[in-house]
Amino acid sequence: MSKSALCFSSETTPQKAARVSGQPAKRLRLRAQPADAGPNPLAVLSLQPQQADAVWTRGELTALYEHLHNGNGKTHFVMGFRDKDGCKKYVRSKRLPVDRAISWSCQSISGSPKSRLAFVPYSTNERQQSRWGGLDFDAHQGEADRARELAFTAFRVLLNAPGLAVILETSGGGGWHVWAISPDFHDTREWIRLLKSVVATIGAPIAVGVCEIFPPDSLPSRFGKGMRAPGCWNPGTDTCSQIVWENTRTSLETLLSGKSKNGTLSVNGLQSHFLDTDKKASFSSPSSFLVYHELELLQEFGITEANSRNDKLAALTGEIFNQVGGAIARRLVQAQFWHKTVSTEASEQEHMASFEELWAGLAARWRDTISKDELEKLARLETDNERDAFRIVRSYAVKAARDGAADFPIARDNLAERLGITGKGAAWIREKFVRLGVIKKTMNYVPNKFAARFKWVLTIATPQSADE
Repeated sequence: MSKSALCFSSETTPQKAARVSGQPAKRLRLRAQPADAGPNPLAVLSLQPQQADAVWTRGELTALYEHLHNGNGKTHFVMGFRDKDGCKKYVRSKRLPVDRAISWSCQSISGSPKSRLAFVPYSTNERQQSRWGGLDFDAHQGEADRARELAFTAFRVLLNAPGLAVILETSGGGGWHVWAISPDFHDTREWIRLLKSVVATIGAPIAVGVCEIFPPDSLPSRFGKGMRAPGCWNPGTDTCSQIVWENTRTSLETLLSGKSKNGTLSVNGLQSHFLDTDKKASFSSPSSFLVYHELELLQEFGITEANSRNDKLAALTGEIFNQVGGAIARRLVQAQFWHKTVSTEASEQEHMASFEELWAGLAARWRDTISKDELEKLARLETDNERDAFRIVRSYAVKAARDGAADFPIARDNLAERLGITGKGAAWIREKFVRLGVIKKTMNYVPNKFAARFKWVLTIATPQSADE
């Protein structure tokens, strides 16, 4: 993961992670499930990408591939394979029917046939309609970091499109694929418009070797171009694409369960999904922030080496102390343990107990660094959410002071996501801070343009360095 998006600290020792007093919060947006909720059964998030047959059942994968076939004829698709010389080849099917190709492709993922096949559905049908759009980010000439950053950013944008299932996967060759899948057919021009808007938002050129869209802007044939189906075997590298994240069960539950007839033609507009190209994309979906940033944090602070748990836990705890409330922090630390890739002597219970000790220590140190009038106002707060919000908003003020800014924004929904509460709850806390004389509003909220801005009324003590 590129560090440019959030500029995460590279400090990894407990001593360095403890240097939190006076550190400003980063622009991290998170939203947790309710405290009593378990892992979301409708989404799969994996720090270690998985093969498609570990994500979907054979029946689900078959239904998904049939859906992506776009209702085309039984031989209107492309097959990927290796010829007798071991060279990759992609050809349109002449005799092999689509049901057998899909079955063969699914078997190829699990490695059962000696001769493997990749199913490549066309991105449009003869009516110039499609159920899906795709983005292919290539990693040619050693541009793996670029491809990955663009793919994750596009994935983040598409998560805000309601009603679309999204799949993020490796391509099996260093590149990345991002899928947007609809239960219904849409005009090809609408898919193109949507994807071009996404590409413009993330600042990527549409060019071979960098980023290609499916359906393409100029169709090479009436069926457009195809993209290897999710999780498919890649004949060029003899590896399978790996699924990093998918939420197909959210929007495609009916068809994956086999209760939907894929032949039904239902055309709905995609206009509601279009990003406003005159404004910056407002990544407002709570689930998209949880998924995107949880994955980013887990990759930065994942427990992937033996005897690294303590250091990685301390580093993650220090990183998020001024960014999120305790409830969100506990979820992130719990996810850190769930997604570890090495065995640890400590159990999950011991991992969480260590976190609580670290968190309490950081909180005590933080309280020792704030001014007397800040302590007085903090004592008047009644709930953990209010106290967490005080710490987070104060970090905004510290950053503004360091930047020489007179005020700073407090976006209601951003604060809500950091605390794991509703927008109304965050607004109430923000208003309480105004009533208590903690902050003062300097600028009202302007819809779709600016968050409300505030200034910190209290004295901010000059933080000492960790070495003093």
